[in-house]
Amino acid sequence: MGLKTNKIIGSISKIYKAEGRMQLVNPLYNRAKVFVDYAHTPDALKNILVGKFYTYTKPNLVFGCGGNRDKSKRAKMGQIANKYANKIYITDDNPRNENPDAIRQAIHSHCSKAFNIGDRRLAIKTAIENLNPKETLIIAGKGHEKKQIIKNTIINFDDVKIANYYIKKKNFKRQ
Repeated sequence: MGLKTNKIIGSISKIYKAEGRMQLVNPLYNRAKVFVDYAHTPDALKNILVGKFYTYTKPNLVFGCGGNRDKSKRAKMGQIANKYANKIYITDDNPRNENPDAIRQAIHSHCSKAFNIGDRRLAIKTAIENLNPKETLIIAGKGHEKKQIIKNTIINFDDVKIANYYIKKKNFKRQ
């Protein structure tokens, strides 16, 4: 294509990751890490859980499945989470016009070690509060999305902002 190797190498530092794709949020005092990712399919969830981002233990996970979408993936995602994640928090992820409890239960029936916390904000808060030193938490499913769809209501909901809020609180308690 006529590009010089030095020009390519010099441009790499100018490349930014896509918002919501393994997006690292603010650091915690205990060197735990929190990432937000858009993974909302079985394959994507498995790929982020077996990635090379983690050094000590399997990552912890907050995730759910959307309503009015492919119901067959709920069992698969539950099995993947159960196998590849450490602490798991099943929560709502755009339940739309489906019963959110039924969606979570469909996942939970294949993910026995998970906590079932419907309120996504509370699930994120709980997962961050329970992060041990050097652990990793992945908040999956919404990534760059800034809204939550529940029935016919769309509310502002930003996983990154919410995670940063609870990280700040956890870091402040440490002081």
